[in-house]
Amino acid sequence: MEKFLEVIRKESQRALPVNRFTSLGTVTEITGVTCTVEREDLPPLYDVRLNAIDKNFDDCILIYPAIGSEVLCLVVENEPAETAIVKYTQIDKVLITLSGARFEMSSGKFELKNQESNLKEILTEGFDNLKNAVITTPSGPGQFSDINKQKFEDLKNKTTQLFK
Repeated sequence: MEKFLEVIRKESQRALPVNRFTSLGTVTEITGVTCTVEREDLPPLYDVRLNAIDKNFDDCILIYPAIGSEVLCLVVENEPAETAIVKYTQIDKVLITLSGARFEMSSGKFELKNQESNLKEILTEGFDNLKNAVITTPSGPGQFSDINKQKFEDLKNKTTQLFK
């Protein structure tokens, strides 16, 4: 048993402390897909990656921390000059792109579209068309009642409040 404990002690002494690979700080600036992180009693970190992999991808999830957000930065590939954010206390925006489709969530609103369509436009145009629709009846053309038209307008307004 003593030999086992000795091996464990030796191995644990060789292990690098966690704080060598992580750093806490506050986001002060965002530029493109990087940011600046100010740290207490340590120099600031510049060009901190918002994604661990430093490339542009057509399909990805990108999380933008809020300015003033506390973040946990992780050293990439044991290179202290290369860091990426792995935890956030506040998020400003989330952007997901996948096969040409784009989903963005920011400021309490959403955007969902691809190259051909935009969900906000589809819904608002649909409510406008319903409000102005001419309905064919046996006694001639008709329209929705004023109550229905107001409901369509209310739904359109709720759509514009939800989507960017």
